[in-house]
Amino acid sequence: MLQSLIDTLTRAYDARRHRDLLAALWEQERWFDTPHHRRAAEIARDALDRAGLAEPRVVPFAADGRTRWQDWTTHLAWECPGAHLGLGDETLADRSLCPQAVVQWSGPLAPTSAPVVDGDAPASLSPEQVRGKFVLTAQPPRDMKQRVKDAGAAAVISDYLGEAPGYDADTTRWCNAWGDGPDGWYFRAADAELPGFCLSPRAGAALRRRLAADPNLRLAGRCDSRLYAGESQCVTALLPGKDGSREVWLFGHACEQGANDNASGVSVLVEAVGLLASLVERGVLERPRFGIRVIATEECIGMLAFATGEAALRRRALVGLNVDSVGDSSDPERPFRLHYGPLSSPAFGWAVAAAIGSALREQSGGAYHLESRYLPPSADDMIADPHCGIPTLWLGRGKNSVGYHSSRDTPEICDAVSLRSSCVLAAAWAYAMASLDDRLARALVGPAVQWIDEHILPAKGDDASRLRRWVAGRMLRDLGRWDVAPAVYEPHAARYCSAADGPLDGLPVSGRRLTRRTWGTCTFETLPPERSRDFGRWSLRQAVALYWAGGLRPLAAVERLTRAECGLVPEGGMLPLAEACVEAGLAEWA
Repeated sequence: MLQSLIDTLTRAYDARRHRDLLAALWEQERWFDTPHHRRAAEIARDALDRAGLAEPRVVPFAADGRTRWQDWTTHLAWECPGAHLGLGDETLADRSLCPQAVVQWSGPLAPTSAPVVDGDAPASLSPEQVRGKFVLTAQPPRDMKQRVKDAGAAAVISDYLGEAPGYDADTTRWCNAWGDGPDGWYFRAADAELPGFCLSPRAGAALRRRLAADPNLRLAGRCDSRLYAGESQCVTALLPGKDGSREVWLFGHACEQGANDNASGVSVLVEAVGLLASLVERGVLERPRFGIRVIATEECIGMLAFATGEAALRRRALVGLNVDSVGDSSDPERPFRLHYGPLSSPAFGWAVAAAIGSALREQSGGAYHLESRYLPPSADDMIADPHCGIPTLWLGRGKNSVGYHSSRDTPEICDAVSLRSSCVLAAAWAYAMASLDDRLARALVGPAVQWIDEHILPAKGDDASRLRRWVAGRMLRDLGRWDVAPAVYEPHAARYCSAADGPLDGLPVSGRRLTRRTWGTCTFETLPPERSRDFGRWSLRQAVALYWAGGLRPLAAVERLTRAECGLVPEGGMLPLAEACVEAGLAEWA
């Protein structure tokens, strides 16, 4: 059945339409400010409307730097029509030529002529050294911002690039971290405004040579930016199913500057659900049993806002697929990945996606490379947290994408095979999951068992092995949420564990228990800096532990489960993490 579905979708796929949409989205997103984000959202909504989807709409939420969704604070709105940095008649940075030449959420700068100082030379910087001056650094811009934000610097200038495929001396790195919080990503209302410029390594090297020859060198700069309380948004639409009570979610973030990251993901979502709508309308495919919802979010904060604010829709969701950075070419050393996890929320959909991916890899004749990889969800896919309840997986790739977070991430790096394969995978997976019944489940259980044996069962240590056998059984019993008859899956699930088994034998039953008040990744933004610095929103061991912590198990049991899942426990054990959650209002003692 899967191969027939893949073939049908491949024949109907329109490469030109897909690439035109990707380019149209990127033409807006590459400016990465609030007005352009809104226009890109409208383009996506209109494309969904033309494709015949039901209820296409823009779903606004506050971008005021204060509103909180779960444990995340939204950022301020920002716009920047222009910014320029020059040395005499020589242009060093110009936003009209290279949007990445200015930091996202850069503060405004009136036309200014000022000296430039090498901020990396001294071990410490005094206000007298930087007040009213441009501060040059080879470090990420935000690192220098934290050193000079209270010292009266005119602006930070960085030629930091880092490493990723496709970078060269003329590449300008995009800076999207300008806040003053623990990890400084989103810019909040209380954060310090400061202008920031980004240079390519070539431009930075030239500036350093000029500065070495003339310590009194002066630059001229301006930044026509504005930070304000405004609105951000998600976009959503629905391919209705026969039964409106349940949905399958396809989602991915917009609001970034790259064609691959992530105009590729949003365009795949729109094209995938549009393909399905067309085939259903023409009678080529039967209408799916349940609805298929597409959601374009703003990374992390958008999914939190949508899934929290649209609680009725969240309760309908059976399973989800996050599509992020799926456009550049792949090879054996840089395959796309199907990230699955956490083990506290096993999903049959993990194995279905892997089976479709395997078929597409074979179909491509070696041009499309894909592998399965365990990764606890901590971004848009944090809705897999059992306290939210939408098991997910993530298709894509991160920092080893071509041109990652830089001026090199343009439509030219997007590969036709990758775009087509990612689109067909997303469409086939959504249709299969939305159509699951006894007949289809029987056809899929065999490939699922094969994938489980290969990817879930291998483990190091008795607890890890026991936990993964429980996960294997739970993956197959997940079919019960589709009302599939137990006779279809239970004989296979029973090979791994009994339906009555817990995740581990002999777990402690007494001791303090933590009950979560929020779901998803915890940022600890509300704690004082001296407390929050010990915890990070991207800590995988922290996320795994909190996904297991739900009031039913004492901390000692959560700690053992966390070690069995990822081989690590939160630093210092569960107690310091639990105490921080209670102090931040994210949990309470049961």
